[in-house]
Amino acid sequence: MDAETLAHWRAADALFDQWLDLPEAGREAWLAAQALIEPVRQRLGQLVAAHRRPRAALDPFGGNLAGHQFGGWALDAELGRGGMAVIYRGWREQGMARQQAAIKILTLGALGAVGRDRFKREAAILARLNHPNITALVDSGVADDGTCWLAMPLVEGERIDRWCESNSPDARAIVRLYLQVCAAVACAHRNLVIHRDIKPSNVLVDADGHARLLDFGIGQFADNEDEQTQTMWRALTVGYAAPEQLHGAPPSTAIDVYGLGALLHRLLTGRTPHAAHENTGTTRPSALVRSAGDAYHRHYAPLKNDLDRVLLKALAEEPEHRYPTAEALADDLRRWLGGQPVLAQRPKLGYRVRKFVARNRVGVTAGVLLAASLCAGIGATLWQAGEARREAQRAVVVRDFLAHVFTSTEPAAGAVPTAIELLDEGARRARSNILETDPLAAADILMLTGNARIALDDLDKALADLTQAGELLSASGSAAHLERSRIEAGLSGVMRETGRTDAAIAHGRRAVELGARALAGNGDVATYLNARIRLGRALSFSDPHASRAEFEAVIGAIHRYGLQDTGLHLDALTGLRDQTFAMDRDNMQQHAMHAEEILRLSRLVDGPDSGRYVHTLANNVVVFLTVGEDELARQVAFEAIKTADRIYRKPHSTKALAYCAAGGYHYYTGRNAESLEYYSVADGIYAQLPNNQQEIESCFRMSGHAHLSVGKLDIALANLERAWQILEQLDYRGTKQGYDTCGLLATTQIRLGAVDEAERTLAQCPQAEGAPKAIMRMQAQAELHFARGEIREATMLAAAIRQRWPREADITRTQWMRPWMLSLLLARNAGDTSAQTRLAAELGDLGDLGDNSFLSHCLAKPDETNCLAVP
Repeated sequence: MDAETLAHWRAADALFDQWLDLPEAGREAWLAAQALIEPVRQRLGQLVAAHRRPRAALDPFGGNLAGHQFGGWALDAELGRGGMAVIYRGWREQGMARQQAAIKILTLGALGAVGRDRFKREAAILARLNHPNITALVDSGVADDGTCWLAMPLVEGERIDRWCESNSPDARAIVRLYLQVCAAVACAHRNLVIHRDIKPSNVLVDADGHARLLDFGIGQFADNEDEQTQTMWRALTVGYAAPEQLHGAPPSTAIDVYGLGALLHRLLTGRTPHAAHENTGTTRPSALVRSAGDAYHRHYAPLKNDLDRVLLKALAEEPEHRYPTAEALADDLRRWLGGQPVLAQRPKLGYRVRKFVARNRVGVTAGVLLAASLCAGIGATLWQAGEARREAQRAVVVRDFLAHVFTSTEPAAGAVPTAIELLDEGARRARSNILETDPLAAADILMLTGNARIALDDLDKALADLTQAGELLSASGSAAHLERSRIEAGLSGVMRETGRTDAAIAHGRRAVELGARALAGNGDVATYLNARIRLGRALSFSDPHASRAEFEAVIGAIHRYGLQDTGLHLDALTGLRDQTFAMDRDNMQQHAMHAEEILRLSRLVDGPDSGRYVHTLANNVVVFLTVGEDELARQVAFEAIKTADRIYRKPHSTKALAYCAAGGYHYYTGRNAESLEYYSVADGIYAQLPNNQQEIESCFRMSGHAHLSVGKLDIALANLERAWQILEQLDYRGTKQGYDTCGLLATTQIRLGAVDEAERTLAQCPQAEGAPKAIMRMQAQAELHFARGEIREATMLAAAIRQRWPREADITRTQWMRPWMLSLLLARNAGDTSAQTRLAAELGDLGDLGDNSFLSHCLAKPDETNCLAVP
């Protein structure tokens, strides 16, 4: 047979093996989807046909061996079928016991004597191996007609990849399970056995999470150099075969190390390394699952945290660059599990630079500009530190650091490193390569990475970077007031965003103190004013008057120092707008003026294609709605969504905020059902973010309210429970937002029949006298009385709410309608027609709000469906 024909048979055989691994129902579709050259397709068709319709001469039992006897084993049902063998359930009587086993029988003559030799070799291999994670040999033999058979323990389990898909274990659990496979392979190698076909279908996991390695059908003894292994039927699977296997090199244990790497790669990324390489141009596993929409995205962070290195070493193209043994691979994984540094190292710098440039000839220019920009930013920081000689030394350190960061952060093909990748690598190198020799340079770098992470919603790592930077500067004895003020300001922002109000205020005050020293020392007013802005934001809920005073003072200073139309000006005015809007909603003219000026500044300072501009647009939707500018609110909301969709490809809180603002526009203009489309997008994004920010609570509360209004109670309950939980973490339950959320949550629970749960929720609401705007909580309490049949109490409380908050009060339409609707229902149920007439008269024209009005429906037909609806 010529080399080309042999290659066609080998390709067909590898595809046939993949076909056999598929469920019967999916095989035809898989075949139809394969783009194959005609010689390979023809030969694959022959193999499939032979499997489905074996010739009688090679299959004298017509494909059904049930009821036949092999040795002492009586065959029962067929369990599975492969290219060389068929598996039956078998039974044999041993004294008073009945033993069960899996009986593997050679089929189709296994393509002649070579197949029989291979089958006998498998029996010899299994006889040599004794390990709890390997299926042992129970019995074997040759029937009178020459048919070879093996008996092995019957493993009731699921192939490992499907087990992981159905159980969704995290990366650590997958690695612990996978270590059982490593142990099995290591045992085989100690007994001079090479498996040569490690893949998911050859590893089963039972109900107890116990893994077993199967099928040594193409295995080989490492100590038998004369053994014939080069046959036309190379029964290996391309996706898991080592490169040297595909080229016909002699077998070695390095083949199994590669197979183990390919198996773990499949379990953590959902892809084989060969498929990953062909589709993306990279074998870096974490790059394959970076997208938040990827089914294996949950493994992105663990892969980046050294598992990338382990897999790349196990999957090295050259055998000598892989782990020397399966046990060495397992040892490195155990180091990873224990939080210890792994031994696998990245390739040397020169090699990675060459590979990077080869794959990214277009993107490398942009990357160099990005690195230069970062270098300029760090250089400015060092210049301001004030110690010229030390600055020069640190600048050299940072220059070298940036070069290493850029060349060692291997991006996906055709792209430069992402911001997250650069920050991760920068922080890692600052800690591992620079910290011991120049802690101040390490502090500079961590300050940079920490503050940059805040804008990327990477708050946990931002906190770690900034905290360590501050500790390094404090330990050095250096004054560094400017840098320390920036660090404290960043920490204040992180603490505020994660609900730690007291800590946010403490860091804010420290930032102001250090900023004042920097101002006195070198006149750096920007750092000082930024610290005061951060303090103002930290004080916004606990001391709103002090917060407003901070923002007003900063704006005054901005005009004195000529800093108008800068980022500082925008931040200070936004803070003042937020605080004024919360404290004095009636000042419509001022709110409109602030909103228009803030939008102008953001377009100027941030640019129309920035996340900050999206944030500014979204935050001003409610302002324009409040001042009666509904059309302007609509325009701003949809500009925010359009821009967010263009600039954000991954989940980000700013994109969620844009969709939440659009949902709010639809809801507060009476388009309740339409609002759900936008709220649902925001909910989905926020569900992927770990941060419990005030904005997230607000969006979940409004989304819950909207879903409640259209009767989607389960979604409403989930969203309102999330909002209530966040309020507790932020210690904001005593605010108006807290009372609203408490009331809406209790109302939803009442609608679902969970009356006792609603009572417990209301008991958690603060009960202080004169609570601000507690109308929603009081409404839920009145409805709870009604649900318990306490009609008198419900009637009195509904009347008290109507009297305390008349229509002209500063409340929304949904708030003022509901007590009137409940009062109408109570009057109807009591048969008090005079009370109904009186309520309708008191409403006057307000009761005629059109066919779409909840109140109009309740007036026309005062039943529970209409009058307990939530506008």
